[in-house]
Amino acid sequence: MTMNITQRKKNALILIVDDNPANIQLLGNNLRQEGVNISIATDGKRAIKITEKKMPDLILLDIMMPGMDGFEVCTILKSQENTRDIPIIFLTAKVGSEDILRGFELGAVDYITKPFNSHELIARVNTHLKLKFYTDEIKDYNQQLELMDKEKNEFLGIAAHDLKNPIYNISMLSQLMLNEDLSESEHKDFLTDIKNSTERMTKLIGDLLDINAIEQGKLKMNIEHEDFAMFFNSCVRQYEERAELKDINLIINNELESFQASSDKQIFHQILDNLVSNAIKFSPNGKTVTASFFADEDKMMLIVEDEGPGLSEDDKSKLFTKFARMSAQPTGNESSTGLGLSIVKKYVDALGGMIWVDSEPGDGAKFVCELPIK
Repeated sequence: MTMNITQRKKNALILIVDDNPANIQLLGNNLRQEGVNISIATDGKRAIKITEKKMPDLILLDIMMPGMDGFEVCTILKSQENTRDIPIIFLTAKVGSEDILRGFELGAVDYITKPFNSHELIARVNTHLKLKFYTDEIKDYNQQLELMDKEKNEFLGIAAHDLKNPIYNISMLSQLMLNEDLSESEHKDFLTDIKNSTERMTKLIGDLLDINAIEQGKLKMNIEHEDFAMFFNSCVRQYEERAELKDINLIINNELESFQASSDKQIFHQILDNLVSNAIKFSPNGKTVTASFFADEDKMMLIVEDEGPGLSEDDKSKLFTKFARMSAQPTGNESSTGLGLSIVKKYVDALGGMIWVDSEPGDGAKFVCELPIK
Protein backbone atom coordinates (compact mmCIF):
# COMPACT_ATOMS: atom_id res chain seq x y z
CA MET A 1 0.00 0.00 0.00
CA THR A 2 1.30 3.47 -0.85
CA MET A 3 -1.22 5.40 1.21
CA ASN A 4 -0.02 8.02 3.67
CA ILE A 5 -2.28 7.48 6.71
CA THR A 6 -1.22 10.71 8.42
CA GLN A 7 -2.06 12.79 5.35
CA ARG A 8 -5.36 10.99 4.84
CA LYS A 9 -6.33 11.67 8.46
CA LYS A 10 -5.76 15.39 7.98
CA ASN A 11 -8.27 15.33 5.13
CA ALA A 12 -10.71 13.00 6.88
CA LEU A 13 -14.20 14.18 7.83
CA ILE A 14 -16.04 12.71 10.82
CA LEU A 15 -19.74 13.41 11.29
CA ILE A 16 -20.94 13.55 14.93
CA VAL A 17 -24.67 12.96 15.33
CA ASP A 18 -25.87 13.64 18.86
CA ASP A 19 -28.56 15.83 20.45
CA ASN A 20 -26.53 16.43 23.63
CA PRO A 21 -24.27 19.54 23.46
CA ALA A 22 -21.98 18.20 26.20
CA ASN A 23 -21.36 14.98 24.25
CA ILE A 24 -20.72 16.93 21.06
CA GLN A 25 -18.17 19.16 22.81
CA LEU A 26 -16.36 16.21 24.38
CA LEU A 27 -16.23 14.24 21.15
CA GLY A 28 -15.19 17.29 19.15
CA ASN A 29 -12.34 18.20 21.51
CA ASN A 30 -10.94 14.68 21.43
CA LEU A 31 -11.17 14.33 17.67
CA ARG A 32 -9.72 17.75 16.86
CA GLN A 33 -6.60 16.77 18.78
CA GLU A 34 -6.23 13.95 16.25
CA GLY A 35 -6.21 16.50 13.43
CA VAL A 36 -9.41 15.37 11.69
CA ASN A 37 -12.21 17.58 10.40
CA ILE A 38 -15.53 17.62 12.25
CA SER A 39 -19.11 18.06 11.08
CA ILE A 40 -22.03 18.15 13.54
CA ALA A 41 -25.70 17.20 13.34
CA THR A 42 -28.07 17.40 16.32
CA ASP A 43 -30.75 15.17 14.79
CA GLY A 44 -31.15 12.36 12.28
CA LYS A 45 -32.70 14.36 9.44
CA ARG A 46 -29.89 16.90 9.56
CA ALA A 47 -27.32 14.10 9.50
CA ILE A 48 -28.79 12.63 6.33
CA LYS A 49 -28.81 16.05 4.63
CA ILE A 50 -25.15 16.59 5.53
CA THR A 51 -24.15 13.27 3.91
CA GLU A 52 -25.89 14.37 0.70
CA LYS A 53 -23.68 17.48 0.50
CA LYS A 54 -20.34 16.05 1.62
CA MET A 55 -19.55 12.41 2.25
CA PRO A 56 -17.98 11.81 5.70
CA ASP A 57 -15.30 9.17 6.16
CA LEU A 58 -16.85 8.03 9.47
CA ILE A 59 -20.05 8.68 11.42
CA LEU A 60 -20.37 8.69 15.20
CA LEU A 61 -24.10 8.13 15.65
CA ASP A 62 -26.05 8.43 18.92
CA ILE A 63 -28.83 5.85 19.28
CA MET A 64 -31.21 7.68 21.59
CA MET A 65 -32.39 10.87 19.85
CA PRO A 66 -35.86 12.48 19.65
CA GLY A 67 -37.78 12.03 16.40
CA MET A 68 -35.54 9.78 14.34
CA ASP A 69 -33.32 7.54 16.45
CA GLY A 70 -29.90 6.23 15.48
CA PHE A 71 -31.23 2.88 14.27
CA GLU A 72 -33.54 4.63 11.77
CA VAL A 73 -30.73 6.91 10.55
CA CYS A 74 -28.43 3.90 10.09
CA THR A 75 -31.15 2.02 8.17
CA ILE A 76 -31.62 4.93 5.75
CA LEU A 77 -27.89 5.47 5.19
CA LYS A 78 -27.25 1.77 4.58
CA SER A 79 -30.13 1.61 2.08
CA GLN A 80 -28.62 4.30 -0.17
CA GLU A 81 -25.91 3.38 -2.64
CA ASN A 82 -23.78 6.49 -2.11
CA THR A 83 -23.77 6.24 1.73
CA ARG A 84 -23.96 2.52 2.44
CA ASP A 85 -20.20 2.11 2.72
CA ILE A 86 -19.66 4.87 5.30
CA PRO A 87 -18.53 3.19 8.55
CA ILE A 88 -20.91 3.95 11.43
CA ILE A 89 -19.97 3.71 15.11
CA PHE A 90 -22.94 3.83 17.47
CA LEU A 91 -22.77 5.98 20.60
CA THR A 92 -24.92 4.45 23.31
CA ALA A 93 -25.61 4.32 27.00
CA LYS A 94 -27.49 1.08 26.31
CA VAL A 95 -25.22 -1.89 26.73
CA GLY A 96 -27.81 -4.63 26.34
CA SER A 97 -26.75 -7.39 23.96
CA GLU A 98 -29.97 -7.10 21.94
CA ASP A 99 -29.34 -3.41 21.14
CA ILE A 100 -25.71 -4.03 20.27
CA LEU A 101 -26.65 -6.96 18.04
CA ARG A 102 -29.33 -4.89 16.31
CA GLY A 103 -26.77 -2.19 15.56
CA PHE A 104 -24.40 -4.69 13.93
CA GLU A 105 -27.26 -6.24 11.95
CA LEU A 106 -28.11 -2.80 10.55
CA GLY A 107 -24.53 -2.39 9.34
CA ALA A 108 -22.68 -0.57 12.10
CA VAL A 109 -18.98 -1.41 12.42
CA ASP A 110 -18.59 -0.74 16.14
CA TYR A 111 -20.13 0.88 19.22
CA ILE A 112 -18.82 3.11 22.01
CA THR A 113 -20.56 3.31 25.37
CA LYS A 114 -21.28 6.46 27.34
CA PRO A 115 -19.70 7.98 29.34
CA PHE A 116 -16.81 8.05 26.87
CA ASN A 117 -13.32 6.86 27.60
CA SER A 118 -11.10 9.20 25.55
CA HIS A 119 -8.39 6.61 24.84
CA GLU A 120 -10.92 3.99 23.79
CA LEU A 121 -12.76 6.52 21.61
CA ILE A 122 -9.61 7.58 19.74
CA ALA A 123 -8.39 3.99 19.36
CA ARG A 124 -11.68 2.82 17.82
CA VAL A 125 -11.98 5.87 15.56
CA ASN A 126 -8.39 5.50 14.30
CA THR A 127 -8.87 1.78 13.66
CA HIS A 128 -11.99 2.28 11.58
CA LEU A 129 -10.54 5.27 9.72
CA LYS A 130 -7.57 3.13 8.70
CA LEU A 131 -9.86 0.32 7.61
CA LYS A 132 -11.89 2.83 5.57
CA PHE A 133 -8.76 4.24 3.94
CA TYR A 134 -7.43 0.80 3.07
CA THR A 135 -10.83 -0.27 1.73
CA ASP A 136 -10.98 2.84 -0.47
CA GLU A 137 -7.49 2.16 -1.77
CA ILE A 138 -8.33 -1.46 -2.55
CA LYS A 139 -11.40 -0.27 -4.47
CA ASP A 140 -9.23 2.14 -6.45
CA TYR A 141 -6.75 -0.65 -7.24
CA ASN A 142 -9.59 -2.92 -8.33
CA GLN A 143 -10.94 -0.22 -10.63
CA GLN A 144 -7.48 0.25 -12.12
CA LEU A 145 -7.13 -3.50 -12.61
CA GLU A 146 -10.53 -3.66 -14.31
CA LEU A 147 -9.51 -0.81 -16.60
CA MET A 148 -6.17 -2.46 -17.36
CA ASP A 149 -7.92 -5.75 -18.07
CA LYS A 150 -10.35 -4.00 -20.41
CA GLU A 151 -7.51 -2.25 -22.22
CA LYS A 152 -5.58 -5.53 -22.46
CA ASN A 153 -8.57 -7.18 -24.12
CA GLU A 154 -8.98 -4.22 -26.46
CA PHE A 155 -5.30 -4.38 -27.32
CA LEU A 156 -5.49 -8.09 -28.05
CA GLY A 157 -8.52 -7.49 -30.25
CA ILE A 158 -6.71 -4.78 -32.17
CA ALA A 159 -3.55 -6.86 -32.44
CA ALA A 160 -5.57 -9.84 -33.69
CA HIS A 161 -7.30 -7.72 -36.32
CA ASP A 162 -4.92 -4.92 -37.28
CA LEU A 163 -1.78 -7.08 -37.26
CA LYS A 164 -3.22 -10.36 -38.48
CA ASN A 165 -4.69 -8.89 -41.66
CA PRO A 166 -1.54 -7.18 -42.98
CA ILE A 167 0.63 -10.14 -41.96
CA TYR A 168 -1.66 -12.45 -43.90
CA ASN A 169 -1.59 -10.04 -46.83
CA ILE A 170 2.22 -9.93 -46.85
CA SER A 171 2.42 -13.72 -46.63
CA MET A 172 -0.04 -14.24 -49.48
CA LEU A 173 1.56 -11.64 -51.77
CA SER A 174 5.06 -12.96 -51.06
CA GLN A 175 3.92 -16.49 -51.93
CA LEU A 176 2.42 -15.29 -55.18
CA MET A 177 5.59 -13.43 -56.07
CA LEU A 178 7.62 -16.58 -55.48
CA ASN A 179 5.34 -18.98 -57.34
CA GLU A 180 3.75 -16.92 -60.10
CA ASP A 181 5.17 -15.54 -63.30
CA LEU A 182 4.26 -11.88 -62.84
CA SER A 183 4.52 -8.93 -65.15
CA GLU A 184 6.62 -5.97 -64.09
CA SER A 185 3.45 -4.00 -63.37
CA GLU A 186 1.97 -6.78 -61.21
CA HIS A 187 5.26 -7.20 -59.40
CA LYS A 188 5.33 -3.48 -58.60
CA ASP A 189 1.70 -3.51 -57.41
CA PHE A 190 2.37 -6.43 -55.07
CA LEU A 191 5.44 -4.72 -53.63
CA THR A 192 3.38 -1.56 -53.07
CA ASP A 193 0.74 -3.58 -51.19
CA ILE A 194 3.45 -5.22 -49.08
CA LYS A 195 4.95 -1.81 -48.30
CA ASN A 196 1.54 -0.43 -47.26
CA SER A 197 0.90 -3.44 -45.03
CA THR A 198 4.23 -3.09 -43.26
CA GLU A 199 3.62 0.63 -42.75
CA ARG A 200 0.27 -0.14 -41.10
CA MET A 201 1.90 -2.60 -38.72
CA THR A 202 4.78 -0.22 -37.99
CA LYS A 203 2.32 2.58 -37.18
CA LEU A 204 0.31 0.39 -34.81
CA ILE A 205 3.40 -0.92 -33.02
CA GLY A 206 4.83 2.59 -32.82
CA ASP A 207 1.61 3.94 -31.29
CA LEU A 208 1.49 1.15 -28.72
CA LEU A 209 5.14 1.73 -27.76
CA ASP A 210 4.59 5.49 -27.52
CA ILE A 211 1.57 5.28 -25.25
CA ASN A 212 3.24 2.61 -23.10
CA ALA A 213 6.33 4.79 -22.65
CA ILE A 214 4.20 7.77 -21.63
CA GLU A 215 2.10 5.79 -19.15
CA GLN A 216 5.18 4.12 -17.66
CA GLY A 217 6.71 7.54 -17.04
CA LYS A 218 9.51 6.85 -19.51
CA LEU A 219 8.85 9.82 -21.77
CA LYS A 220 12.04 11.85 -21.97
CA MET A 221 11.68 15.52 -22.81
CA ASN A 222 14.27 17.03 -25.14
CA ILE A 223 13.84 20.80 -25.12
CA GLU A 224 15.55 22.43 -28.10
CA HIS A 225 15.77 25.97 -29.42
CA GLU A 226 14.27 25.77 -32.88
CA ASP A 227 12.61 27.80 -35.61
CA PHE A 228 9.16 26.30 -35.06
CA ALA A 229 7.49 28.33 -37.80
CA MET A 230 9.78 26.77 -40.41
CA PHE A 231 9.51 23.36 -38.74
CA PHE A 232 5.70 23.59 -38.79
CA ASN A 233 5.73 24.19 -42.56
CA SER A 234 8.04 21.25 -43.26
CA CYS A 235 5.94 18.90 -41.07
CA VAL A 236 2.71 19.76 -42.86
CA ARG A 237 4.29 19.54 -46.33
CA GLN A 238 5.07 15.87 -45.66
CA TYR A 239 1.35 15.24 -46.15
CA GLU A 240 0.98 17.00 -49.49
CA GLU A 241 1.36 13.80 -51.49
CA ARG A 242 -1.14 11.91 -49.32
CA ALA A 243 -3.60 14.79 -49.66
CA GLU A 244 -3.19 14.80 -53.46
CA LEU A 245 -4.07 11.10 -53.62
CA LYS A 246 -7.51 12.00 -52.20
CA ASP A 247 -7.75 15.26 -54.18
CA ILE A 248 -7.69 17.16 -50.87
CA ASN A 249 -6.54 20.77 -50.87
CA LEU A 250 -3.99 21.03 -48.04
CA ILE A 251 -3.54 24.67 -47.00
CA ILE A 252 -0.72 25.91 -44.78
CA ASN A 253 -1.75 29.06 -42.93
CA ASN A 254 1.37 30.53 -41.36
CA GLU A 255 2.19 34.22 -41.64
CA LEU A 256 5.35 33.90 -39.55
CA GLU A 257 8.50 33.55 -41.64
CA SER A 258 10.43 32.62 -38.52
CA PHE A 259 9.65 31.95 -34.86
CA GLN A 260 12.46 30.95 -32.54
CA ALA A 261 11.34 29.15 -29.40
CA SER A 262 12.29 26.38 -26.98
CA SER A 263 10.18 23.22 -26.87
CA ASP A 264 10.37 19.50 -27.62
CA LYS A 265 10.74 19.27 -31.39
CA GLN A 266 9.89 15.56 -31.61
CA ILE A 267 6.72 15.89 -29.54
CA PHE A 268 5.69 18.96 -31.56
CA HIS A 269 6.07 16.85 -34.71
CA GLN A 270 4.13 13.90 -33.24
CA ILE A 271 1.21 16.14 -32.25
CA LEU A 272 1.05 17.86 -35.63
CA ASP A 273 1.58 14.57 -37.48
CA ASN A 274 -1.43 12.95 -35.81
CA LEU A 275 -3.72 15.95 -36.25
CA VAL A 276 -2.96 16.48 -39.95
CA SER A 277 -2.98 12.75 -40.67
CA ASN A 278 -6.41 12.38 -39.05
CA ALA A 279 -7.83 15.38 -40.89
CA ILE A 280 -6.84 13.89 -44.25
CA LYS A 281 -7.89 10.39 -43.22
CA PHE A 282 -11.44 11.41 -42.27
CA SER A 283 -11.99 13.96 -45.04
CA PRO A 284 -13.87 12.97 -48.20
CA ASN A 285 -12.16 13.43 -51.56
CA GLY A 286 -12.16 16.96 -52.93
CA LYS A 287 -12.37 18.71 -49.56
CA THR A 288 -9.97 21.15 -47.85
CA VAL A 289 -7.73 20.68 -44.81
CA THR A 290 -6.16 23.78 -43.26
CA ALA A 291 -3.21 23.69 -40.84
CA SER A 292 -2.50 27.00 -39.07
CA PHE A 293 0.34 28.20 -36.87
CA PHE A 294 0.20 31.18 -34.52
CA ALA A 295 2.61 32.19 -31.78
CA ASP A 296 3.47 34.88 -29.28
CA GLU A 297 5.99 35.19 -26.47
CA ASP A 298 4.06 32.76 -24.22
CA LYS A 299 2.69 30.01 -26.46
CA MET A 300 2.45 28.38 -29.86
CA MET A 301 -0.95 27.49 -31.27
CA LEU A 302 -1.61 24.72 -33.78
CA ILE A 303 -5.02 24.61 -35.48
CA VAL A 304 -6.04 21.85 -37.88
CA GLU A 305 -9.44 22.15 -39.59
CA ASP A 306 -11.16 19.71 -41.94
CA GLU A 307 -14.42 19.47 -43.86
CA GLY A 308 -15.17 15.92 -42.81
CA PRO A 309 -18.31 14.44 -41.21
CA GLY A 310 -17.79 16.19 -37.87
CA LEU A 311 -18.19 14.71 -34.42
CA SER A 312 -21.24 13.77 -32.38
CA GLU A 313 -21.43 14.54 -28.65
CA ASP A 314 -20.72 10.86 -27.96
CA ASP A 315 -17.64 11.01 -30.21
CA LYS A 316 -16.35 14.10 -28.44
CA SER A 317 -16.77 12.52 -25.01
CA LYS A 318 -14.36 9.68 -25.86
CA LEU A 319 -12.19 11.48 -28.40
CA PHE A 320 -8.93 11.44 -26.43
CA THR A 321 -9.35 8.01 -24.85
CA LYS A 322 -7.38 4.93 -25.86
CA PHE A 323 -8.83 2.65 -28.53
CA ALA A 324 -11.62 5.16 -29.19
CA ARG A 325 -13.92 4.11 -32.01
CA MET A 326 -15.73 7.03 -33.61
CA SER A 327 -18.96 6.97 -35.58
CA ALA A 328 -17.04 8.63 -38.43
CA GLN A 329 -14.82 6.28 -40.45
CA PRO A 330 -11.76 6.91 -42.66
CA THR A 331 -12.93 7.85 -46.14
CA GLY A 332 -10.16 6.18 -48.15
CA ASN A 333 -10.06 2.75 -46.51
CA GLU A 334 -7.19 3.90 -44.30
CA SER A 335 -6.46 2.03 -41.08
CA SER A 336 -7.05 3.55 -37.65
CA THR A 337 -5.72 2.19 -34.35
CA GLY A 338 -7.85 4.43 -32.14
CA LEU A 339 -4.66 5.49 -30.32
CA GLY A 340 -3.52 8.61 -32.19
CA LEU A 341 -5.54 11.26 -30.37
CA SER A 342 -4.98 9.69 -26.95
CA ILE A 343 -1.23 9.93 -27.65
CA VAL A 344 -1.66 13.55 -28.74
CA LYS A 345 -3.49 14.37 -25.49
CA LYS A 346 -0.78 12.77 -23.37
CA TYR A 347 1.95 14.62 -25.29
CA VAL A 348 0.12 17.93 -24.90
CA ASP A 349 -0.31 17.29 -21.17
CA ALA A 350 3.38 16.43 -20.87
CA LEU A 351 4.26 19.84 -22.34
CA GLY A 352 1.77 21.58 -20.03
CA GLY A 353 -0.48 22.60 -22.90
CA MET A 354 -4.16 22.29 -23.80
CA ILE A 355 -6.07 20.70 -26.67
CA TRP A 356 -9.73 20.81 -27.58
CA VAL A 357 -12.04 20.37 -30.54
CA ASP A 358 -14.88 22.42 -32.01
CA SER A 359 -17.15 20.28 -34.13
CA GLU A 360 -20.75 19.58 -35.03
CA PRO A 361 -22.09 16.60 -37.00
CA GLY A 362 -21.85 17.31 -40.71
CA ASP A 363 -19.75 20.44 -40.20
CA GLY A 364 -16.16 19.22 -40.03
CA ALA A 365 -13.80 19.41 -37.05
CA LYS A 366 -11.42 22.06 -35.76
CA PHE A 367 -8.66 20.88 -33.43
CA VAL A 368 -6.93 23.59 -31.40
CA CYS A 369 -3.71 22.92 -29.53
CA GLU A 370 -1.89 25.42 -27.31
CA LEU A 371 1.70 24.65 -26.33
CA PRO A 372 3.55 26.82 -23.81
CA ILE A 373 7.01 28.00 -24.72
CA LYS A 374 9.53 26.54 -22.30
